[in-house]
Amino acid sequence: MTNTDRTNSEGSSQRPAAALASPVAVRAGLVLVDQLIHSGVREAVLCPGSRNSPLNLAFVEAERVGRVRLHVRTDERSAAFLALGLAKVARQPVPVVMTSGTAVANCLPAMVEATLSGVPLLVLSANRPLSMVGTGANQTIDQAELFGSHSVCTLNTGEQALEGAVADAGTGQVAGGTDAAAELRDVVRKLVAAATDPIDGGGAHLDVPLREPLVPPTLDELSLWAGEIAGAAESAESAETDGAATTVKTPAYTPRALPFGQVEVDLSLRTLVIAGSVADTAWARSIMDELADVPTIAEPVAPAPDFPVHSAAVDMFSTQVVSDGEHSAVTTPEQIVVIGRPTLHRGVTKLLANKDIHVIALSDTRNVTDVFGNVDQVGSTVRPRGEQPESWLQVARAISDMGVNQVREGLAKHEPFTAVHAVAVVADALRDGDLLVLGASTAVRDASRAGLPFDGVRAIANRGAAGIDGTISTAVGAAMAHAHSDPTAIRAPRTIAVMGDLTFAHDLGGLNIGPLEPRPDNLLIVLTNDSGGGIFETLEPGADDLRTFADGTAAFERVFGTPLDLDFAELCAGFGVEHKLASSVEELADAIEEHAELGGNGITVLEVKVDRRGRQEIEKRIAGKR
Repeated sequence: MTNTDRTNSEGSSQRPAAALASPVAVRAGLVLVDQLIHSGVREAVLCPGSRNSPLNLAFVEAERVGRVRLHVRTDERSAAFLALGLAKVARQPVPVVMTSGTAVANCLPAMVEATLSGVPLLVLSANRPLSMVGTGANQTIDQAELFGSHSVCTLNTGEQALEGAVADAGTGQVAGGTDAAAELRDVVRKLVAAATDPIDGGGAHLDVPLREPLVPPTLDELSLWAGEIAGAAESAESAETDGAATTVKTPAYTPRALPFGQVEVDLSLRTLVIAGSVADTAWARSIMDELADVPTIAEPVAPAPDFPVHSAAVDMFSTQVVSDGEHSAVTTPEQIVVIGRPTLHRGVTKLLANKDIHVIALSDTRNVTDVFGNVDQVGSTVRPRGEQPESWLQVARAISDMGVNQVREGLAKHEPFTAVHAVAVVADALRDGDLLVLGASTAVRDASRAGLPFDGVRAIANRGAAGIDGTISTAVGAAMAHAHSDPTAIRAPRTIAVMGDLTFAHDLGGLNIGPLEPRPDNLLIVLTNDSGGGIFETLEPGADDLRTFADGTAAFERVFGTPLDLDFAELCAGFGVEHKLASSVEELADAIEEHAELGGNGITVLEVKVDRRGRQEIEKRIAGKR
């Protein structure tokens, strides 16, 4: 199209009818993005690429008119975890958009986590025309089924829906494309419905084969076509809101049904509740309210129970009878009610393996925790009858007090200063309204030692697959969603993330936020630096006899300890992120308090130098073995 075609001699926009036509791929991108927004998308993460140009440009246009907020990242793995963090906290579907090839494969870890956690992550992968796959064409892989069972829904827009709208096959132009647009909208509706399903929701994948041309002649024409498409959609269905990102209500995560029925819980039996990770904390809260008078061991990511039992005492419930010579008490429960998916504590695993205990598993998804195949009943709601024996409640309180005291005594000495101490300091500093993001390895376990969960503090962790992948990116997304939840607040609510140095180093790219991109207003990352894999110090490979060969060859340090020699201050400086250092309990407490008083200033990394080998000693103290 020449300049003469676009304007007449007076500069008006009168054009021949053919000029109003738009490239197939561009129009498809506009329709897909418009329907995503109609389906509840308010945030999107984009990765640069040529093949996904139609989608990226459509999203930029949508942001320009205030319909969506965008985040651009150059690393697809980080981008996917950023979207995961946004979706997990906002409880809304969040797409991550990328080009074809290995760019799509980089989203696999986040998709695995999303599906196991019930988080509505949408992967929108652009693709070459399907006829080019398998021909040796550049940047083509078989990506249509790339995520397999890790995607709750895999769809393809197909080329028929796109090419069916072509008015002139010779020019590759779309004149109207009403039927094709309807097909594309249906695909998006199915995708979002599957991802946000309260029973079977999780990560979902839409593959979009796009044929050139991939860009509009001008951005002005893109805006014109976007307006036409949005207007057509508005006239086809009544709009619930004015389309502003901060005012649209979305049905995502609204309970519609539950997968299982009601289970009667006989509370005359000695009963212990174990609460773990769940897709919907509101559902878990409703169950815990029904069982409010029952002793409960809750993992940090679960709602805070009314009758908390400290996790450090869990081994006491396996001892059957405790006696001081004059008095004895039965400490083993007759019945355990499992809420969601507990994964943190070996003592809990041991209890659940006891076939003499009646086990009731409750879930709001079709995934039921039954590791040992001895679950007796499965349900989604409960009907309690009877009351807990007072003698059992006294035993549970006493056991919990013993656990609390063991932790206090174990941490009373600040030397060696370990990550367990550091997380306890963070726990003491938490305030109502804080969001806590925990690394999936030691940080979440240390938070349990510190007594979490707490009322008024929401804690999240990527415990679906329990990988350390993408933790910084998840925290950045979570912090922005947390701050965006109340845009009228004078001061952004605080997000604190806690992770070890391996977890931090694994996702350094999560700090790579471009100068044009939204940034967290109030994110404090507490980095517990013990130079390596602290969790292995407390596992079997950390035993003294397995650390070094007789000839002095290091075994543990080489393949488990994996010490790092990184200057985190310099690394943070390279990303333009504020870095502070603490080396004691007092310095850490003061630094967190100062950060709270001064208010957030974007992202701050607070590095804490801790002793890795000392973790063994601390764990033994807490367990009462030293």
